[in-house]
Amino acid sequence: MKDFHLPHISTGDIFRKAIADGTDLGKKVKEIIDNGNLVPDEVTDQIVDQRLEQEDVKKADGFILDGYPRNPAQAKALSKFLNSINKKIDAVIYLDASEETVTKRMINRNTGRADDDPNVIPHRIEVAKAQTMPLVDFYQQDGSLKTIKSDSDIETVYAEVKKTISSL
Repeated sequence: MKDFHLPHISTGDIFRKAIADGTDLGKKVKEIIDNGNLVPDEVTDQIVDQRLEQEDVKKADGFILDGYPRNPAQAKALSKFLNSINKKIDAVIYLDASEETVTKRMINRNTGRADDDPNVIPHRIEVAKAQTMPLVDFYQQDGSLKTIKSDSDIETVYAEVKKTISSL
């Protein structure tokens, strides 16, 4: 996130680069996401751990994870890894948007990716709800969840995210 000069670690970006580079991971991930499914935890956990060990992250005052963790099992794996490097989560920001808003945004971003196909989007939303809503409960219980209503325009949502991060 450029306003905070923190490393932005996006599992989606990592996966898209692997796909574009034609790596073994990229080929495996492409097949999974083309069907509207999420990449298995063990693969995602491993790539995030590797990224968190890179020098830019070690030198920074923090980092922003985007798209990870997506379920309580990943959250527990992340917590275990962070404990091993003497770091912790300060906050988890949950961007709470309606299905209608999510669908419109996915269609409007028009990336040409198979997972943004209007026919795949309803399945992606159902998978996300089933797998990530328990994560919301997980972080709500530990007190680190910060919910931001996200149905308004992107600039308003971003301002709320900045305000939340600045308050940490």
